[in-house]
Amino acid sequence: MKHRLTLFSDAVYAIIITLMVLDLRTPEVSGWRGWWHLLPAVGGYSATFALLLVIWLHHNHIFNRVREINRAMFWFNGASLFFASLLPLTLRSTIEHPHDPSAYIVYQVVAWNAMTCMTWFRWAASKAHGRDPGWKEWTRKRNRVAVIGTLQAVVFSALTFVYLPAAIAIYLAMLIFVIISIDTPRSSSSMEMQEG
Repeated sequence: MKHRLTLFSDAVYAIIITLMVLDLRTPEVSGWRGWWHLLPAVGGYSATFALLLVIWLHHNHIFNRVREINRAMFWFNGASLFFASLLPLTLRSTIEHPHDPSAYIVYQVVAWNAMTCMTWFRWAASKAHGRDPGWKEWTRKRNRVAVIGTLQAVVFSALTFVYLPAAIAIYLAMLIFVIISIDTPRSSSSMEMQEG
């Protein structure tokens, strides 16, 4: 079950990224001016790609740590995939309506839910794996990142109506923080050697 669920989730993330890149259009005018006008779309794609990469990496890190999947973990994983699959739609909305605060807030809510569902997945996994070596320390670190991410989402949403560039800067700063703070997954064999 765990292996099949990992493969399915990996395939969904690959499809989501493919759908996002298909939304990028070639410049409407030739020369550097055309590419200059395309920068916001490429920037939005790059930030969303990085976010999906972080979610996918966190997903794989969790799956490398768990031995079994319970019902709650299955549904939280599905919910995270659902919200991640909405990211191309919300990204397209921010690109097509770059001055509409509601487009950015919807994007932020969807991104926050995709990440938060993985937090709930981790909490559901704690029931079965809470006594595993290193689990509590690892979850404590992840919980801190989740709390900071929630605060960032609230500040981003409030700032969106006041000054959109500052809100976008806070979002990008949070994305960089999450990228820096996430651990790289360890292989199952190295984890077994440490536990043995």
